Amino acid sequence: MKKILFIILIGFCFIGYAQIPNLNLKNKIKGTVVDLPQSLNQNEICLIYEINGGWSAYDFIYYYFIKKNGELNAYKEERPQAYVKNNQLKRTIKTIEPTPALKDKILTLINSGQLTELLKYKQEDFKTEIPELKDFPPMCMISDQNGAKLMLVQNNKYSSYHYYAPQYYYENCPDKRINKSVLKKFIDVLDVLR
Repeated sequence: MKKILFIILIGFCFIGYAQIPNLNLKNKIKGTVVDLPQSLNQNEICLIYEINGGWSAYDFIYYYFIKKNGELNAYKEERPQAYVKNNQLKRTIKTIEPTPALKDKILTLINSGQLTELLKYKQEDFKTEIPELKDFPPMCMISDQNGAKLMLVQNNKYSSYHYYAPQYYYENCPDKRINKSVLKKFIDVLDVLR
């Protein structure tokens, strides 16, 4: 009897875990926001994680499609950076066979409090307006680092966040115009994806 109850309990846990949340996304899609490698059905989610800039000739974009039944489809795109003038470099998209660990990581993130917290904010919230500093250039400068972009799409809505060298600016830049609490929420979500 205990084994049957245990199996039923585990079954309910997996059913609840595989459910897709209704994300609190901020922007309505008007036209094409991004060229997705597959279509999305009602309530399905696409999480897009982009690593751009730095020394590579390519930007790397990872697409994670979370289906209604908890199934995960994943793709990796390599796109030549716009400033690279080499006709031999081409955009490629490859299907990734999701491992159980990857599937678990993405489903956990989609259902996490970390993501829910980040979705309360907009891109503009990464900056704090300080009138006496509005005409001054940024206090910190760094080059040849990677930028990170995160976009979530569901039900014809999206939220998008990007930041150049987020870890550097969080840890090393004393600029008071950086809203470090929002930046930390972004970094926490990125840490799950790395």
